[in-house]
Amino acid sequence: MRSSLLESLLLITYGTYCAYASGPQVNLTTGLFEGVSSSKNGTDRWLGIPYSLPPIGSMRFKAPRAIAEFSEGIQTAYSFGNACSQPLTSELTGTVNLGAPVSEDCLFLNVWRPENTSVDAGLPVLVWIHGGSYNTGTASDPTYDGTGIVNRSVATGRPIIFVSINYRLNTFGFLASADMPVEDLNAGIQDQRMALQFIQDNISHFGGDPLKVTIWGQSAGAGSVETHILYGDSSLFRGAIMNSATGPFKTAPPPSSYDQPGKPYDLLLNATSCEAGSSSVECLQQTLMNITNTLMTDVLNGQLWEPTVAAGNFISVEPSEKIFAGDFLHIPVIMGTNLNDGSLFSIAVMNLGLSGSAQDAALDKFMLSTIIDNSTVTSDVLLENNALYPADDTSLGAPFNTGDSLFDRASAWYGDAYFLAPRRLFVEQAAGLQPVYAYSFQEQIPGNIEFLGVYHASELPLLFGPIPAVASVETEFAETWQDFYLDFVHDLNPGDAWPQYTNESRHILQLRRDNITAIPDDFNSASTDFQNLPEVLLEWQK
Repeated sequence: MRSSLLESLLLITYGTYCAYASGPQVNLTTGLFEGVSSSKNGTDRWLGIPYSLPPIGSMRFKAPRAIAEFSEGIQTAYSFGNACSQPLTSELTGTVNLGAPVSEDCLFLNVWRPENTSVDAGLPVLVWIHGGSYNTGTASDPTYDGTGIVNRSVATGRPIIFVSINYRLNTFGFLASADMPVEDLNAGIQDQRMALQFIQDNISHFGGDPLKVTIWGQSAGAGSVETHILYGDSSLFRGAIMNSATGPFKTAPPPSSYDQPGKPYDLLLNATSCEAGSSSVECLQQTLMNITNTLMTDVLNGQLWEPTVAAGNFISVEPSEKIFAGDFLHIPVIMGTNLNDGSLFSIAVMNLGLSGSAQDAALDKFMLSTIIDNSTVTSDVLLENNALYPADDTSLGAPFNTGDSLFDRASAWYGDAYFLAPRRLFVEQAAGLQPVYAYSFQEQIPGNIEFLGVYHASELPLLFGPIPAVASVETEFAETWQDFYLDFVHDLNPGDAWPQYTNESRHILQLRRDNITAIPDDFNSASTDFQNLPEVLLEWQK
C-alpha cells in the first residue's frame, strides 16, 4: 500500500514537473526569453519576441525605436504576438486567418531552429518578410510556419535558423502627407530594418551567425527585400531571395500626392469624427482602424497606401533611378515570378461582358486604378498598353486563357507591369555587378483554381509545407526547390542546376515539376520592354 502511494506521489510530482518544465531559454539584449521545444516536430521555437518599443500612443506613425531597457525575469515566447492592424476579411478569400489577435502593438518576430542547437553552432539565418501589398498580412499566418523548411534543412545536412517578422501596414505603416515629418515616412519599412538590426544583435544567442543572414520575401515582402537592397545597410544581410517582387513598389508617389482630393490622406481626414479631449487618443485609435479598413475595401485590391519617395527620407529617390544607376547593394540574389502573377489582382473585371471600345475603356480604368496618383499617366501610354494586350488574343494568359477577353488582358498586363517587368529591370542591371539567379515558376498545382493558372503566391505551400494531400505529387519538386534555397542560404549559390543570369546568356530557371531546366528569358519581351522604358516608369512613378 505504501509502495503504491509513493509511486502515485512520484507520478504526480513528475507529471507536474513535466507540465511546467522550462523550455529553451535565450538571454537577449532585451531580456531572458523562454521558448518551446518539440521533439514531435524537431524544432525549438520562440514566438512573439518584441523587437521595438510598441508603436502606440505618441509613437503612432513614428519611426520605430529600439528597446533600450533589459527586462528582468523570464519572458515567455510561447505564442505569436499580435498581428498589425488590418481588415479581418478579404474580397478574394473571405475571412482571413491571421493566427493572432490584431493590434497596433504588433512589432514582434519569431524564431525557429533545429531542436537542441548549441549556442556556438553558427548556423546561417533565413529571415522571412511577408507580403500583402504593404496593407495586409502577418508573420503569424499559418502559411508561414518555419517548421517545414527547418526540418528540411536538417534532413539534408544544411541546417538553418528561420526568422519571421511583423511590420506596420496600411495607414499605420505607410501614412504619407506633406505634413508628415519626413523622418517618419515609410515606418513599415523602417520597422523591418529595426527587426534586421535586432537579429544582428541577438541571433548568435540562438546559435545563428549574424554574418550569414539571407532575407526572403514574397510579393510586397519581396518588394521589401528589394527596398533593403536599394536603400539598405550591407551590414544587415549578405544575400536576398525575392518571389514575385512588386518592383519594389507598385507605385511610389511623393507624400503630397496623398493630400490631393480623393486620395488616402484627404479621405482619412474627412472621415475622422473624433472630438478633442481626454478620450481623443482612444477614439482616434479605433476610428482610424475602422476608417482604414473601410477605405481599403473601396479601392482595387485593397491597395490604399504604398511606400513614398521623399527627399530627407531614406527612400529619397525613385527606385528605378537607383536601379538604372547600379546604386544598390551588390550581393547575391535569387529573383523570379509566377506565370500568372496578375490573375488574382484582376478578378474585379471578370464577367463584365464588354467588347470593342467599352472593353478598351474598362482596361484603361483598371490600369489607372492600380496607381495612387494616375494624373501622371498619359493617353499614349494607355493606347500602347491596349495595343500590346489586344482583345480576344488567346495567347494572353496561355495556357490558362479563360476566354474572358477583358480579364485575360488585365491579368496579362498586371503580371507583366507589376512583376515580370520589374524583375527583368533589376536582374538586367544587376547582372555583371553581382551573382544573380532568376526563375519562372510555371507549375499548376493540383487542387488549385484552374482559371487563375499559376497564380500569385501559389508556390508558398511548396516552400513552407505541408503540401495538401491532393497535391502530394508535388512533394519531390517542392523539396528540390527548398534545397535550391537552402544551398543559397549556406553558400550564396543555389547549385549547379541553376545557371547564373548574365546579359549574354539571359538564362533563367524554369520551375516545373516535370521539367526543371534553363530557358531563355525572352517571353513577353515586347511588353516588358515597353513597361521598363524610363519615360513609362516615370509616368507610373516607379
